[in-house]
Amino acid sequence: MILVTSSLTETLDNINESLLFGEPISGEEGLQTARWIATRQGEQGSYRGMFAPTPNDFEEGIRLFTGERLVSASARHIMGQEAARALWLLGSQENALREVYEQATQWMQDDATFRQSGRYCCGRCTLAYWRHYWVGDFPDKERFINLGLHEMQSRRIGDGRWQTYPFYYSIYTLVSLGLTAAREELSYARPAIKRYLRHPGSDLFAKRRIRIFSQALAMID
Repeated sequence: MILVTSSLTETLDNINESLLFGEPISGEEGLQTARWIATRQGEQGSYRGMFAPTPNDFEEGIRLFTGERLVSASARHIMGQEAARALWLLGSQENALREVYEQATQWMQDDATFRQSGRYCCGRCTLAYWRHYWVGDFPDKERFINLGLHEMQSRRIGDGRWQTYPFYYSIYTLVSLGLTAAREELSYARPAIKRYLRHPGSDLFAKRRIRIFSQALAMID
């Protein structure tokens, strides 16, 4: 069961796990989940009218799919972007869901900051923005994301990581982008990826990271 009605975070994690590990989501289950995500649009705690985490999410604390903890506005924004991405992937064929999606993301169509720089707010928010923007129905997505990737390159600190961009979620995002500049950043990150894989741990987040990092190496080796 993908849908967890008490938690947007758990629901998104279940979706992303299915996609990461190649586990099929039936059309019926996908639509049911997308319809529930749509009910979170504009609810209390939403970011700019996007999709709100549940009260249980805020109480338990919110973490990225790759394990990094989130707080305050960045948590609301990133969960909103991840939810919009999931809704688009699972339910964009349904007119009513497209209408909800368009209401939730209208502000992104006119986001001057992103169009000028390819970035939004902080590094972690930018990554979520890219993941959604890449799959969504947005014009000139390659051009805008490439702008941001160029800025990301300037944030390299020399050991396979970046300033302001959380490492695990960065690799997850770069793997999801079909862009040469994204593969170049993965190539830069190769030493850090290999260091992690030597001692990855065995918890839930380690399982996800191992899969993501293995995909990253397959893209650049």
